[in-house]
Amino acid sequence: MFTVDHSKGEAFEPIKPGEYEATVINFEEKTAASSGNKRLVVDYEIRSDVEQACQGQKILYDNFTVTDNAMWRFHQASKAAGFPNGMKFKDHIEWANAFLNKPIRLVVGEREHNGKKYPEVKAFKPSEAPAPDTGSITVSDDDVPF
Repeated sequence: MFTVDHSKGEAFEPIKPGEYEATVINFEEKTAASSGNKRLVVDYEIRSDVEQACQGQKILYDNFTVTDNAMWRFHQASKAAGFPNGMKFKDHIEWANAFLNKPIRLVVGEREHNGKKYPEVKAFKPSEAPAPDTGSITVSDDDVPF
């Protein structure tokens, strides 16, 4: 059970154009209905471990179309994610799995759809924040009983 508390139901601050430290949290492969092109739909979360506006909010539905003309987005995102120059992937799914959970810096603008404004990823930059704490534990030989 829970007790309704109206003071805790405040709306999120809208994501305004700017730069945000984010993490890639999800992707889904789809096929564009009109062209039949494969695409990846990628979602991001604005990092809560970095002091910035909109912490914890998500930027959804960023499309990576798998065509020669749109490969620049894959290359720019790869550089931002720290993939080495010349790194090879067998396909866009392998790339997306490598991109998942990477810290990056998003340049966010706005797009309008049906009279509403939504955040839109315009560019990718390498993260300027320390890597997120993954909760890893360091164990030395002195910590092990054998």
